[in-house]
Amino acid sequence: MEEIVQKASIRTNFSCLIASYFKDDPKQLDEALNSIVTQSLRPEEIIFVEDGPLTSDLYSVLDSFNEKLPIKRVVIKDNKGLGNALNVGLKVCSYDIVLRMDTDDICHEQRFEKQVRFLIDNPDVSIVGTWVKDVNEIGDIIAERTFPTSHEDLLRVIWACPFAHPTVAFRKSAIESIGSYNTDIKRRQDYELWMRAAKHGLKFANIPEFLLYYRFTDDYYMKNNFQVAFQQAKMGWKGLRELSISSVYPYLAVASPMARAILPSFLAKKLHAITRKIDPRRQ
Repeated sequence: MEEIVQKASIRTNFSCLIASYFKDDPKQLDEALNSIVTQSLRPEEIIFVEDGPLTSDLYSVLDSFNEKLPIKRVVIKDNKGLGNALNVGLKVCSYDIVLRMDTDDICHEQRFEKQVRFLIDNPDVSIVGTWVKDVNEIGDIIAERTFPTSHEDLLRVIWACPFAHPTVAFRKSAIESIGSYNTDIKRRQDYELWMRAAKHGLKFANIPEFLLYYRFTDDYYMKNNFQVAFQQAKMGWKGLRELSISSVYPYLAVASPMARAILPSFLAKKLHAITRKIDPRRQ
């Protein structure tokens, strides 16, 4: 514990970027924000983007943290999607190091400290993620996900999405230099962003530690319908062409979510479990 305190005393200012909309769960938001309260290294500011009007319960949760966290609320009048919300919030972030987080996930108490320190110690890295433990609706751990850690290995599986989006910390200047999030995309904005970042030569890394508890519920399958899956496949194919990847397997692999999307939910879950066992990102 003494070592943690000493490390935390050497700090740099950084922002935490969160976006929310009316369908978010108030209880999960409370857990997410509480996991920031308990961080060994807290952000100087939390840019909390309200993507359209929220529910009264969500507002109540936010209000309860007014004295606990440096939350700066950014209000968007109408819901316009995650990509737009993150771009709006990113412009408001005061510091170059920005840590992403979602409203339904929970941070390990040393997540922020370890990622900020990694970026300080590795000035050539623009984006760093972590490994994750998947949790269900009530917070029970149901799986663990690991990802490659080196830039070279991450590039080799860029088509498979090399980061868990809510785990990433990045340099605002680097993300803005490549155009930030694509606001024309309804979902999987992160997937397209990582492809574009690779094309522009940004350097990647993952910390080989489980520093985020990632909420994984049945809603995952409802959100990823055929239209979403087809859009993801198109992004993947475009990115593969731009990165001059000629192997046939990645082109087939990025199309696989379309097959899962047309299956009933119980079969989609089984197929997802099978594909995870052969996931090229596993370490």
